[in-house]
Amino acid sequence: MRLTKKNITHYLLDKGFLEPSSFMSGDYMLTQTQSRNSIFKIQQQQAQGLFVKQLVAQDSTNSYLMQKDATSHYLIHKSDLYKETASHIPDYYGYDPYHNILVTEYFANTKNVHEVTYRDKQLSKQHAVKMAHILASFHFDITEKIKDNSSLQFFSKQLPWILNTGQLLNSSSNGITNTVIAEIHKHQDLVQKIEKIATKWETTSLIHGDIKWMNFIVMPNNEDVKLVDWEIADLGDPLWDVAGVFQSYFSAWVLSFNNQNIQQHQQIQGNEFLSIDAITPVVKLLWDTYAEKQEFTSIVSKEKLLKTLSYMSVRMIQTAFENNVAQQQLHANSVRILQFCNHILGDTEGIAKQWNLID
Repeated sequence: MRLTKKNITHYLLDKGFLEPSSFMSGDYMLTQTQSRNSIFKIQQQQAQGLFVKQLVAQDSTNSYLMQKDATSHYLIHKSDLYKETASHIPDYYGYDPYHNILVTEYFANTKNVHEVTYRDKQLSKQHAVKMAHILASFHFDITEKIKDNSSLQFFSKQLPWILNTGQLLNSSSNGITNTVIAEIHKHQDLVQKIEKIATKWETTSLIHGDIKWMNFIVMPNNEDVKLVDWEIADLGDPLWDVAGVFQSYFSAWVLSFNNQNIQQHQQIQGNEFLSIDAITPVVKLLWDTYAEKQEFTSIVSKEKLLKTLSYMSVRMIQTAFENNVAQQQLHANSVRILQFCNHILGDTEGIAKQWNLID
């Protein structure tokens, strides 16, 4: 069954996801978009909105991603483990594995943190604190809980692919088609740094896996924030998620410069609010909030902050890689990212002190 604008109402009514009274009263507005998935957004004035996602390509990879999304929502809303987290994500209505359809809550009239940041031309401390609280709510050791929880057992505990590229990066340069990999291949010291970081990976917690500003939704009151899109969720190292928020801040700065002449370091007009001096206090607030929620000692907090910065650098390298797929030349932005990340990985503690993230 392929959902369309003509049959989706019948499907939702039949499954009990939509109240007949809402549809009959006219309190119902439907929109559809399509990318990798077919997306239907349903707004209701008297009830929660519905976000309906169905796979377009019925292949095993995409099916697995949707199953992870559905499993994450089910686990968080149905398990006593994640009662606090449940209030920070969309409500879960149901998953139809036969037709690959997932139904969750839709947040109407909202923007994500990325959109709000560029709209307001400022970095919100309030949103930084909120994001830290959301991450801390599901970042805890569940090692002993896995054997008794079938939902946790579903996850495969995969290492992020960028941390598992040692064989590729150390292989012969002949046949390398990605320009970023080719550039990294020239600098084996960077390869060794990535491999060293990979040895620090710890699989202890549920992680979102795709943390970035765009997946944090700011509610209409501009105060509450929700975390969406759990397709990449897994069991892994919680600091990988925190590094994703760090990446959003520092990538915004790296990408705020004019690419016409990479040596001039001239910012694009309107991006002046994105400076290291403006970013680092907000990142420190986010980290301090997260560390306090996790009850880290000062020594542990410093150690984990440095690890998070190293993870952030690797995540940024991954982004550069993805932005250069099938490209003949290395993008100027990717050059800047590689330079920035190599700089951080060369002296992570020194950079952290320079940015006043640690004493």
